[in-house]
Amino acid sequence: MTAPQHRAQLADRVQRLEAAAFRVGVDVGDIKTAVEQLPNTIRQEILEYTEPVFGEIMAGNASLATKGHLDQLEQRLKDLMETRFGQVDAKLDRLLAALPEPPSSLT
Repeated sequence: MTAPQHRAQLADRVQRLEAAAFRVGVDVGDIKTAVEQLPNTIRQEILEYTEPVFGEIMAGNASLATKGHLDQLEQRLKDLMETRFGQVDAKLDRLLAALPEPPSSLT
């Protein structure tokens, strides 16, 4: 299962948990029972969500990011930004070169 699918399932589960947490009966006993069951329900939802993710990691199908991965990502982002800024600067230089010189009275 991919991360977006996990996020969609998580969003659905959060909505169900919220509905369970805010379901109010007319009896105080119902509220107390719902509140007492909530930690176990949340714990179960967390386990159901994280178990497949950690299973994929343990099976070698996925891995957690290391400092090296993050450093590489940072360098790629810096390189992309430098390239992009260089392109914008070059375009600005071409536009400025194409503009006529202002009259000397304006400078």
